[in-house]
Amino acid sequence: MQQRETRSAVSDGTVKLSRNSKAGDSQQYKVLNISRGGLCFASVDTFELNEQVKLDITIKDKSILTANGRVCYRNETDGESVSSYGLSFLDNFIDADFIRSQK
Repeated sequence: MQQRETRSAVSDGTVKLSRNSKAGDSQQYKVLNISRGGLCFASVDTFELNEQVKLDITIKDKSILTANGRVCYRNETDGESVSSYGLSFLDNFIDADFIRSQK
């Protein structure tokens, strides 16, 4: 069984997502946590599992990664319109030293 990568909570991060089906249309979302190979973000918008997106991650006003990603899970919050979604990076990874520095 493959072990999950260590996730780090993010207090000042956003991810700008562009949906491939809607060229030029992008939205910004709050990043909840991040790992070397993906992230979790909060959204009132609905995303489909396996939907591919282009993403640009900003932490503390600094762009740290531009990549392609895939929606890999959704966790609904009871009684709220906000869900959390997991994205896996398809073509780039975040430097492990950066992840460690966020702890």
